[in-house]
This record gives sequence, C-alpha cells and structure tokens, in this order.
Amino acid sequence: MKKLLANLKSVAGFTLIELLVVIGILGILASALIATIDPFEQLNKAQDSNLKNTTVEFLNSNIRYFTTHNGMPWDTAVNGGADCYATTDISGIALSSMTVCLQTLVDEGEIKKGFMTFNGLSKIFVSEPNPQTSRNNDLITCFKPASKSQQKNVETKYAQSGTNGANCKSTGGNQDCYWCAQ
Repeated sequence: MKKLLANLKSVAGFTLIELLVVIGILGILASALIATIDPFEQLNKAQDSNLKNTTVEFLNSNIRYFTTHNGMPWDTAVNGGADCYATTDISGIALSSMTVCLQTLVDEGEIKKGFMTFNGLSKIFVSEPNPQTSRNNDLITCFKPASKSQQKNVETKYAQSGTNGANCKSTGGNQDCYWCAQ
C-alpha cells in the first residue's frame, strides 16, 4: 500500500496556482488581441463597404437608365421620368427622400425592389443632378465614411456637395469628408 501511495505522489499534476497563472496570461493575450483588432472599426469598415456598394449601384443604375431612355429618371421630358425634387435646393438630398426616382428605377428594372428598403439610404446624398439647370444629366452621390481607415483614404476628399473638401483627413487635415461617385 505504501508503494502505491508513493507512485501516486510521484505522478503530480498541475497545481491550482499554476492553472490560474496560465489563465491570467491567456486573458492578457486575448485583451491585447481585441485591442489590436478593434471590432468597432471592423464594423464601421463593413458599413462603409455596404454604403460604397449602394452608392455605386445607384450611379450605375442611372447610367443604365440613361442609355435606354436618353435621359435621367428625374427628367420629366423622358418617358417614365419623374420629378424627384420637392425643392430646387439640392445641395445634399438624402437618397432616402428620392423615392419617386428610386421607384422609377425599380419599375424599369435597373435596381431591385429591395434597394428601396436598404436602411443606409439616408446616409447617401445626391448633390447633382439639378433638373433646373443645364447640368441635369450630371450625377454625384456621396456618403460620409464611419471608419477611420476610409476617412484617411485618398478617395475620401469631397464635401457633401461633391466638390473638393478643404481640410480633409485624407489630405492631412482634421475634418471628416465624403467619398463620392461621379
């Protein structure tokens, strides 16, 4: 019996203190990894990607509409064209308020119906066209990136109106600017 007890004592496992030290080290490594990855920045990057894709898709759908109708959806002289604006001031109309034009693009098959229910439409701005001017075939759509990396991207250099921003983070300034598709 003494020999059996001696054998059991010689086969030692980990002590509670050793296990706690290892768990503590793993906790420190995990927190350092989370701080490095920055999950909120990753979520903002994903949101920016969705907004960028939606902005470009809206621009492309208008270009496709133009090629088949020889005019843009807001041109009332075009077959199927609609007056999308309640005002002549279009210094930054949210895409979500252009439901008439979006419906025209849906009816023509240029965008899918689900496009109108995308919750990011209020973050995308249409600065042109202005149907009251000769530039009614121009189109500038912009959104303000939420991620730090997209704000510092060289393509994020515009004001909400689509003109070049003066003091953008992407050019070494301190202001948030917009990414635009033209």
